[in-house]
Amino acid sequence: MSSHPLIIFLSFFVVMKQKLKIPPGANGYAFLATQPLQRVIPHHHDELEVNLVLTGKGSYLFGNRRVPLPTYSMIWLFPKQEHVLIDRSHDFSMWVVVFRPELVGQETGQTDRRILRSADPGEIFCRQIAAGQVDALSQVYQGAADGRDDLEFLNAALGYALVASWQAFQFSRESIPLSNVHPAVAKAARLISNADASLGLESLARQAGLSAPRLSRLFKQQTGISLTGFRQRQFLERFLRLYRTGTRYSLIEAALLAGFGSYPQFHRVFCRLMGMNPAAYRKRMGKAVK
Repeated sequence: MSSHPLIIFLSFFVVMKQKLKIPPGANGYAFLATQPLQRVIPHHHDELEVNLVLTGKGSYLFGNRRVPLPTYSMIWLFPKQEHVLIDRSHDFSMWVVVFRPELVGQETGQTDRRILRSADPGEIFCRQIAAGQVDALSQVYQGAADGRDDLEFLNAALGYALVASWQAFQFSRESIPLSNVHPAVAKAARLISNADASLGLESLARQAGLSAPRLSRLFKQQTGISLTGFRQRQFLERFLRLYRTGTRYSLIEAALLAGFGSYPQFHRVFCRLMGMNPAAYRKRMGKAVK
């Protein structure tokens, strides 16, 4: 899942332009993202994207703007809008639907949908959607997800999904309030998200330009998640990448490489965020005990 308006573009951040893996001949794709989510670093891509939250809650950081994502919220991610998912509840799930520029051009015409052709419309499009419309859109998205082996059906479903999503968004007038975050908070979030290894709190605070206590306090106040909690999520996502690669890391080896200070800390965080213990996850993954 793109770059966002009102962004403070800081030269020390690596903003990743992501090349999405869209099948040849397909005009995009749709999938239901559930926990554990793939690690998301600040990025953008050429395609238009829409997210529809089904359960739980989360939040995106768009430069120095925090965008809460409550249940039944819809957000549009435009090609030049860079963002990072900084928080989500353990029951968080959302539809992710991606549209190639060619499809967007075909479906927008000379209507109010023309704004969807924009690389960056200059604002963040996020609104609460009525429950009935969420149910209807979920069926449309599911059709696109199920039709990936039939390109003609998939592309027709994606075209309808684009039009139906925009109509639902326009029908809703319930905007979701955004909030500003301190530039140091935005910088800290990106430093943590981009880091390939554990970044100590003191080093993080020094690079962000605040004392560690003040940075921790502001981060919690302005993002809704503690700095420690955010760092632990990144460690967990790094662990999941390491453990899924097929490399024969044991649980504890992958946990320590991911940045956890000890196995007990890893076990505690894993259970809280994943809703299961590491042994149950290992069994689900079908990995042999090491």
